[in-house]
Amino acid sequence: MADPSKATIYVDVDDEITNVIDKVLDSSATVIALVLPKRASVFQSTVNMKLLKRKSEDVNKKVVLVTNEANLLPLAGGVGLFVAKTLNSKPEIPAAPVFNESIIEADEDEPLVIDQNDTPSKDIDLKDSKTKTLAELASGDTVAPSVKTKLDRDLDTIDLDNTGLNNQEPPQEDSVTPQPKKTKKDKKEKIKVPNFKKFKIAVVLIVLILLIGIVGYVALAVLPSATIDINTNSSNVNTNVSFTIDPSASSVNLASNTIPAKEVSTTKTYSATVNATGQQNDGTKASGSVVFNVCEVKPPFTDPSSISAGTGITQNNLTYVTDSTATFSYNTTNSQCVLYSTGNINISAQQAGSSYNTQNNNTSFSVPGYSGVSATGGASGGTDNMVTVVSQNDITNAQNKITTNNNSIKSSLSSRLSQDGYYPIGMTFNSSQPTVTENNQVGSQNSSVTVTESITYTMYGVFKKDLNTLLSNNISSQVGNSESILSTGLNNASFSYTNGNTNPTQITIQSTAIVGPNINVGLIKSQAEGKKIAQIKNIVEGNSNVTSVKVTLSPFYVSSAPNNPSKIHVHIAKPTKTVN
Repeated sequence: MADPSKATIYVDVDDEITNVIDKVLDSSATVIALVLPKRASVFQSTVNMKLLKRKSEDVNKKVVLVTNEANLLPLAGGVGLFVAKTLNSKPEIPAAPVFNESIIEADEDEPLVIDQNDTPSKDIDLKDSKTKTLAELASGDTVAPSVKTKLDRDLDTIDLDNTGLNNQEPPQEDSVTPQPKKTKKDKKEKIKVPNFKKFKIAVVLIVLILLIGIVGYVALAVLPSATIDINTNSSNVNTNVSFTIDPSASSVNLASNTIPAKEVSTTKTYSATVNATGQQNDGTKASGSVVFNVCEVKPPFTDPSSISAGTGITQNNLTYVTDSTATFSYNTTNSQCVLYSTGNINISAQQAGSSYNTQNNNTSFSVPGYSGVSATGGASGGTDNMVTVVSQNDITNAQNKITTNNNSIKSSLSSRLSQDGYYPIGMTFNSSQPTVTENNQVGSQNSSVTVTESITYTMYGVFKKDLNTLLSNNISSQVGNSESILSTGLNNASFSYTNGNTNPTQITIQSTAIVGPNINVGLIKSQAEGKKIAQIKNIVEGNSNVTSVKVTLSPFYVSSAPNNPSKIHVHIAKPTKTVN
């Protein structure tokens, strides 16, 4: 007979904690084994375990959780609930979770106080846990040996080991295991929290000071500038110089206007492919024979001249060629003329094809170039076999598809000359006649043809200083040495071939030079540093070659020129008059 003081209750996965508590309270047993399912979510909460323990103790019932899930053991140990792995295992209170010492701080002279209200129920005597059995826990007193034996036999209800609970005491609820007193050496120092409000104010003030400093620097050192516009009595001079460039020359020859030059070249290959469209009949040629006739109507009656081998005769616009010489002899005389004829002369079609076959052997042929001569005969045996071949039109189409990029090549040659220190003369850029090759000849049996063109490009370059020497020599011959050459006009010069020829070495250069007073821009900048507008004007107008001066300061709040020469800009106006 089962012991009424013990009961086994199986918990469902979907049971709520209230359902479990109701089952415990409804049981008449004092020791209840709760068999938990796997992943019993209701017991994953410490609050639920505390609630179960408190409600069961309120009615003097002892609850044992039957489970082997490791994650539930610390929770049960933390609230003081007994746990058994199986119904046949000895119940015990698992070890409570270990708390980090850094979380618990106690002053050296103050002991850690534990709330006595959270200790386990008085029904479980923690001091006697080593000697009390499950049956003893159920009664609250020491059970007689006969009762203990009876509990061991009642396996039909709950078969928990009655040798006694594990030699450990359940931890007190909602409390922390007292920690040993900390020494002064281990005591944590309190961290002083800074005043963030004052820190923010200090940061804002520092940022404002930096912004003011940056704005002030930009306004007083970066933005101020001065512009000085100067008009002088300078003038333009038109130049026109013909010269010869010579790659073998080493220096300028002003007597012959010859200057050294460098030639650069490159060869580019272009190709294009088109499908072959030509048609050729590779069948057999028709062959046969004809008889030539001449009908003479006026004396003297003499044998006509022979027709040489290889002569072409036609029929229906198709040409046949004689294989041997045709010689005439008298044949007969009729009422119309005296007839001269030849024997049978073999002929063969000029090309293959069945179209060269005649209907019969009495077909008339024309004999071009031989007046009064006719031919009669026939040809047969011609067959058709049409194949695709390359035509001249295909090659022409491929050539037309080839595109060249002369601008890109011209730019490349110009860059090469510039890298070597030469001034490229763009009008000397020249391309050779293309060398054309094709991979398949006209009449060859192929599906496509590729045409390739090879072109060589050349360009000349000279030294800038040599061009300036030629221009300066020409300018001086026009205005003399009393004027300074301010600019030879080389940057805007134009080039052309001399006398319109195409010789790339005979060139003419045209430019507009500037002559006049040589204004020392650097000196003006240094003299204008820190000066006001009126002072700058007085300094610049002291030069007799200056006709007018305009000084502009920027921004609006600036009253004098900057002390930095790089912030002072001097512009000398271009001349308006020209020397012829």
